[in-house]
Amino acid sequence: MIRLRQAICEQLPQLKNACHALEVPVKKQQIQNAGRPTVEWILPSAFAQQEGELIDSMKKHRFKDAYVENVRIVPSAGRSAAKIEFQLQPQVFVEQLLQTKENALHPSPFAAEHIVVEYSSPNIAKPFHVGHLRSTIIGNVLANLHQHLGYRTTRLNYLGDWGTQFGLLALGVQLLNVSDKEMQLSPIETLYKSYVAANQAAEQRPEIAQRARDLFAALEGGTDRAMVKQWQQYRKYTIEDLSKVYNRLGVHFDSYEWESQYSQQQIQDVLDKLRSAGLLQPEHDGREIVVVDGRRIPVIKSDGSTLYLARDIAALLERLSRFQFSRLLYVVDNGQADHFNALFKTTAALDDRLSLEQLQHVKFGRIHGMSTRQGKAIFLKDVLDEARNIMQEKRNLSATTRENYNLDDEHVCDILGVSAVLINVLKQRRQRDHEFSWQQALQVNGDTGIKLQYTHCRLHSLLDNFRDVDLDDIKPDWKHFATEPADALDLLYALARFDQSVWQSKEQLEACVLVNYLFGLCNATSRALKRLPVKQESSLERQLQRLLLFNAAKKTLRQGMELLGLRPLDQM
Repeated sequence: MIRLRQAICEQLPQLKNACHALEVPVKKQQIQNAGRPTVEWILPSAFAQQEGELIDSMKKHRFKDAYVENVRIVPSAGRSAAKIEFQLQPQVFVEQLLQTKENALHPSPFAAEHIVVEYSSPNIAKPFHVGHLRSTIIGNVLANLHQHLGYRTTRLNYLGDWGTQFGLLALGVQLLNVSDKEMQLSPIETLYKSYVAANQAAEQRPEIAQRARDLFAALEGGTDRAMVKQWQQYRKYTIEDLSKVYNRLGVHFDSYEWESQYSQQQIQDVLDKLRSAGLLQPEHDGREIVVVDGRRIPVIKSDGSTLYLARDIAALLERLSRFQFSRLLYVVDNGQADHFNALFKTTAALDDRLSLEQLQHVKFGRIHGMSTRQGKAIFLKDVLDEARNIMQEKRNLSATTRENYNLDDEHVCDILGVSAVLINVLKQRRQRDHEFSWQQALQVNGDTGIKLQYTHCRLHSLLDNFRDVDLDDIKPDWKHFATEPADALDLLYALARFDQSVWQSKEQLEACVLVNYLFGLCNATSRALKRLPVKQESSLERQLQRLLLFNAAKKTLRQGMELLGLRPLDQM
């Protein structure tokens, strides 16, 4: 379908960037069009003043009849924007949707744009808990969407490992006499226990807190080489441990980076530039601040140590030089809005290579109620284990579960559990707080991750029964689908909406747009499976055309699931 969109848009310069914005009309309008396939371009507000000129050029232009049968122009009326409807050649339409051989696509118009996405970014002094889940999976989806559309994409995980609290953490490791083997086996939990132990000791004995500050000063200044080496080893273990959770979530990164890369020693040049530009101002108490929207925001504490705004400014400038990005997305919760406002405005004022349009804080709300049955879960790993265990119980209790010795039951249940958790979170609008419910997340019949997996398995099972049929040799036939029950065309049009749902999801930075599309695709597929049987169909031609339809449904569902970070199952 994307090739057909490109073919239309190549013919008019005004449509050059509208390829992904062409929409498949709703069912009511399809009926008005006598079921003929149509895409429409609703004029964006930016074109409102050029509407008359654009409509005149459309009336004069003749589109290639190999793709377009007719063009209808609907002028704006009241609040309804003008739109241009392209009635497509139905045979080309169905071939583009159902043919199994891949079409050669033109180079992406976005290949020159570099999108950097920073997401997940846990603090190694604290557990990797469910609060990081939303950043991790939303950021992963946004990176996947941009990459799918042809943008050059870089995925960053910027881990917190700096500041006074890390002096406490290093001290806790010493107080508990943690061995390297203990740290290697369970680094995140061990570091957290060390941090808690040091905090408790510091509350009872003030000299402990001073000792922690001294340890961090030695770490920051690089004067204790043994501790610096040990710290680097702990970070290595942490990444190895985090990777296990990321693999389960279908998440990966191009680069792991650390706040400690931008210690005071390394960002002195940036601080000097801030002072020279008059952006960094001294306070009477010895602090240095920047003023953003009338707010006085500390950058350097009275003891001369930097706050994390200073390190974030240094990191942003270094990334601008290293990546020369078109846009940088920070996927961080709502609570950090003021910090990112200060970061963006201060850095843009400091460096004229940077504009505010290149920077975006992708905000999201909190998840409430996500815990194990034993109470509040500290670690995300516990929640994912809980999801797997509940799925195992449900499968064992289900009367319809067949014994299959070829399946790794624990592996399948882990994928199902993770799918349930991911979709339950991703289907929400990201800026809303979200109340998590195990009962809702693990339903088979509702709009859940289990539903997506179940539909994919149904399609795989059907197609596997006809694995000897070479679908590459079958030509899709519009006349056949025009005589089928309406469920066939409904599924065709659902498949045609995939490209626009991906585009809208990227434009809005909302994973829920794609999630809701996939729920709709599953519903259309289920109705078609019921009304368009393959095994019981006596006509070979109908069998083969229906196989093409369900093969396309499986491929589209699989692609959408993978964009969301799910691992599609063939059996469950």
